[in-house]
Amino acid sequence: MRACPTPISSSKNAPSRPRALAEAALVLVTVFIPGNLAVLGMVPRLVVTLLLAAWGLLLLRPWTDWRSGQRLRAVGCVLLFGLALGASSAVGWFGGDAFVPPPRLGVRHTSVSVEGEGQAARKVVELNHVAPGLPADGRLEVGDRILAVDGKPLSSSDPEVEFQERIREAGGGASTELRFTVERKGETREVTVAVGPARNAGPFNKSDSMLWLCLRAIGVCILVGLLLWRDGQGPAQLGLVRAGLGREFLIAFPVLLGAYAANIVASIPIAVIGKLLNLTGKELLARKEMATGLVELGLSVPVFAAAMVLVASFEELTFRGFLIPRMKVLLGNWSAAVLLSAAIFGVGHVYEGSLAVVQISVLGAYFGFVFIRRFRLPSVMLAHAALNTISFTLMLWLQRSGWLEKLPTQPPP
Repeated sequence: MRACPTPISSSKNAPSRPRALAEAALVLVTVFIPGNLAVLGMVPRLVVTLLLAAWGLLLLRPWTDWRSGQRLRAVGCVLLFGLALGASSAVGWFGGDAFVPPPRLGVRHTSVSVEGEGQAARKVVELNHVAPGLPADGRLEVGDRILAVDGKPLSSSDPEVEFQERIREAGGGASTELRFTVERKGETREVTVAVGPARNAGPFNKSDSMLWLCLRAIGVCILVGLLLWRDGQGPAQLGLVRAGLGREFLIAFPVLLGAYAANIVASIPIAVIGKLLNLTGKELLARKEMATGLVELGLSVPVFAAAMVLVASFEELTFRGFLIPRMKVLLGNWSAAVLLSAAIFGVGHVYEGSLAVVQISVLGAYFGFVFIRRFRLPSVMLAHAALNTISFTLMLWLQRSGWLEKLPTQPPP
């Protein structure tokens, strides 16, 4: 029987500290930046793409193979890297605003307390920025206090959350007009603003979002494979070996149960922090928008599960299999490497809410410690994919039963 790989096996042909840093940075930039290229103009978009291309080629050094007479190998390296860069950045070039939805109103706001004659202090929404060129420009002004939307007063307990929800849900998400009751310079007036269609927040705001996400996953996996190859490493250094592969399917079940336990343990202090910092309402709204965006993709559970096998495998391959060993080279400690990788993984999910970043970081740390304990990746990949698929199935059930829209975005008093 072949021995199970250990973290020691990841040190075989491990890159130097400068190279480990350069490789980790390139992969992380490729994961996070290209999907947001759509927000840039043509010239900045081209500059970023060329910089990524140059960065990758400097690490892969295909000219060394060319000079040594291995020209087919050099050409193959360049072509595969071009495929990796093209797949990971395609959404920024061809996916339009798939990852950067335009604001529906174009304002920033805060919550302030006001006191009326003979009345207790109450919270209202006050605008502190009106973006030029967007629907609110010329209609609403900085300093305006929003008292009501379409004649309905905002909640006095958490008006910002209700304001955001009213904007998002107005007109059923289609283009419409919103009527605001505002207090401006001591006077109350009605202001009407025409707004465009609503877009869901996060990476799931268009019907083809999952396609672009899968394409990016393929691109980053190819890049990781090329960097491993150039370092003289292989799948074993990622915890991917054939021996015991069938057993990994069985181990994935307790790993999945542990993931739920980690989520529950993390949720308790996070809920307390959210309550103390008055973030609960915003977090509930962000989670609801995320769930709505997912179910509105129109995917069936089997199709979503198949996509999650690819996407979860990409995330585990990148953040656990590839990034943790390189962080170990940089930090000299496996636990520190797991925690830093988990923190980066959590930040990548900021669109789900600020407290969700903490919760997902905890989940990432759990998967990371499971990975370095056994140094096997398939069971973690499968558990991650199953976790996402079960969550999606629950969201789909809530949507079809009508409960998703009824979920509160206001915390209980």
